[in-house]
Parts: sequence; structure tokens; C-alpha cells
Amino acid sequence: MKARTALWLLVGLLILAGLACSQAGEVLSPVEATARADEAAAQNKFTSDGASTSGAFEVGDAATLTGRSLLVNLYDAPRGKISAGQERGTAVTILESTLYQDTIWYKIEAPTGDGWVAADNLEPVEAEEETIEGPQPGDEMYLAGKSFLVNFLDQPGGKIIAGQERGVAITILEVAQYEGDTWYHIDAPTGQGWVLAESISTEAP
Repeated sequence: MKARTALWLLVGLLILAGLACSQAGEVLSPVEATARADEAAAQNKFTSDGASTSGAFEVGDAATLTGRSLLVNLYDAPRGKISAGQERGTAVTILESTLYQDTIWYKIEAPTGDGWVAADNLEPVEAEEETIEGPQPGDEMYLAGKSFLVNFLDQPGGKIIAGQERGVAITILEVAQYEGDTWYHIDAPTGQGWVLAESISTEAP
């Protein structure tokens, strides 16, 4: 009885697949129709446990493989078969994500190939902060220069908005690099503005 029921279900799937393909103007053989039905069933298996979710990563994000072992296993599907192994610490790219059996899985692009890993095998790539040597925000400095007045600009390399006498004490607010030069956003008696690094000094001129 069970075998007969299973046979009728298979026939029904083949008929539905054939009808769908005929509506789209595509004619499939029984073998092709069966393959399509199996693929649809596999997709439903992954989405039946919960909606697809991106978790901590989005498609296209960079990540780093992590884990207790030197090699991290890559699977052909969430909780599927091992398809490859990749060294811990390797940089990878997120291709896809899904929620399967209460665990977020990511399909990643790695040097050894594409594969699925659980979310706890990935960590964000930490951006390297650019360190600019010299005075930092909060430091007390003095205006310096060859002229009596030091020009303040509205932005690095921008327009003059004010002027301040050389020798006045100022406070560093921001520091930035622009076209190879170091610029400082300062707070002075006449207001705030940007000056080149050569316009400030640790000692009063």
C-alpha cells in the first residue's frame, strides 16, 4: 500500500513538472522532469525550517574563517557533505545565506572553492585604522608660520574663512590626510578652521 502511494505521488510530481514546463513552452523528458522535482524538493527542505536570513553578513561582505581546527570544512549544502577544506584565518567572500535547523549558514567563496559554513565559522574583517603621526585631537598647540596671520580654511585645501595671529594657543579637533599633506582642524579664539601641519607647533614662536 505504501509503495503504491509513493508511486502515485511520484507520478503526480512528474505530471505537475510537465505541466509547468509545457506552459513555459519547454518540453522535458521524464528523467529531466524528475531532476527538476528533486531540485525543488531540496530547495523546499532548506526554506521549510525558516525564512532566509543574512545574519551578521550581507552578500558581498568580506569575512575571515575561524574555528578550533586548522582546517575549516566547507559543505556542498547546509549540514550536507564536506566538499573542501580551507585554512583557518583565510579571507572569504559571502555569496549567499540561509537559515537551516535554527542555524544561519553562509555560502562563501574561498581559495579552495565555494561552499557552505555555519555562522560560527566566520568573523568580520576588522578594518585597519590609518594612524597619522604627530599631534592628535585634544592636544594643545600654538599657531606658527612665517606670516603674522595664519589662514584658516573651511576644509583641507579649501577656501579661507578666517585668520588668526601667529603664536596663539589652539586645540586640535581633527586630523586628516589630503593630497599627501597632513591637515589639522583647530579651535582658536577667532573660531575653527583647517590649517596645514606646518602651521602649528608645540612651542609658542
